[in-house]
Amino acid sequence: MKSNAVHFASICLTLCVIFSGCKEPEPITRCVIDRVEVLATDPDYFEDTVDEGPPDLYVELRVASSQSVLFTSGTAQDAALPVDLDFVAVNIEVEDFNTDFEFTVFDDDVATTQDFIALGLPFSPQDHIDSERTETDISDGATTIRVHLIWY
Repeated sequence: MKSNAVHFASICLTLCVIFSGCKEPEPITRCVIDRVEVLATDPDYFEDTVDEGPPDLYVELRVASSQSVLFTSGTAQDAALPVDLDFVAVNIEVEDFNTDFEFTVFDDDVATTQDFIALGLPFSPQDHIDSERTETDISDGATTIRVHLIWY
């Protein structure tokens, strides 16, 4: 009888170990911006006095309320759309999920100052957490970006 109880206990312990992955999922505590794709821009966003060819695109992420820059991507020279810009896994922690952020798309000019292609494209992680979206498109009607997200 004692042998059956030990055997039953070992079976129960094994099943608990095997099915321990069936517990409630861990809560989401971080939104990672992996990369941003610039899908479309307004071709008439600015009239340069010097023809510099296709735009040299880069994107900034800002806190909307303070306009402080959190991250600036590298520049894609003579960009042909779509352009993929690495965000080196920018982390937004859970306490900032309700913060309003903005993406700004620039043309990095040599002859003139940086041109704003799109200013203030809104982003709030809270808007996407329920579906744990892996990507979201943001547009102002002329410029469209796709933000690639990872949730932890």
